[in-house]
Amino acid sequence: MRIALVRRRRARGPLHAVVGVIVLLTSAPASAGPTGLAVIPTTDLVRFHQVNAVLQNGNTTIDGRHPFFHDVEPVPQLEVGLPWDLEAGVDGAPAHPPGECRPFFNLKWTMVAEDYRVPAVAVGATQLGPGVTPAGFVVASKTLNYDEVAYQKFRAHHRNLRLHGMRAHAGFLQVGALPHAMLGCDVELSEHFVLWADWISGAKNALSLAGVVVFDHQNSLFVALLRENDENRVSGILFNFTHTFDW
Repeated sequence: MRIALVRRRRARGPLHAVVGVIVLLTSAPASAGPTGLAVIPTTDLVRFHQVNAVLQNGNTTIDGRHPFFHDVEPVPQLEVGLPWDLEAGVDGAPAHPPGECRPFFNLKWTMVAEDYRVPAVAVGATQLGPGVTPAGFVVASKTLNYDEVAYQKFRAHHRNLRLHGMRAHAGFLQVGALPHAMLGCDVELSEHFVLWADWISGAKNALSLAGVVVFDHQNSLFVALLRENDENRVSGILFNFTHTFDW
């Protein structure tokens, strides 16, 4: 996540496997976090016996004296699917002096599974590491066309047709004494393209709009435009490549 606060993800839910990122609410470069959208975590989990290996740019700035194309500051991260609806991850975030990095850990548990009327609910902690304030979150996710998706799935004579999912996410992020609201949505437009939008409250947090290209069941790429809440312009860009493999 991002504190400032936080920036920051994914696994297979109603949509294909992709990873999101949380954002630090400071002016620091982006760091990573649990699976989710571009700046908020969701209830998605990496499947048990799978690992998401992710690479994204730690420097998201698009102008000024330190734009991302002069110094990308690559941020690697791993998210591992565990039993009992758990996910754990570790991220190597840029540190000072330049060229060094430090680890951050995160953990998420999806405590309630989604059904026709009840949203999925997850709780977690992120930014667990030296030199940063730990953050905790709770988030709920609901497929808006859940009934239609479920009905289509069980129509045998239509099993070659697929209805794409639309989901909404809402939650709460606590970083130290600072509380923040989280909102997001994702819409699966086709088998290979998903649209995301998400937001964390707080002056130095961001609103994002992202497009996700799903190459296959193992590889995906998303590009997100970021607009800090205290600015009236696009202030950053985030690139995130994810490869999923079994263990």
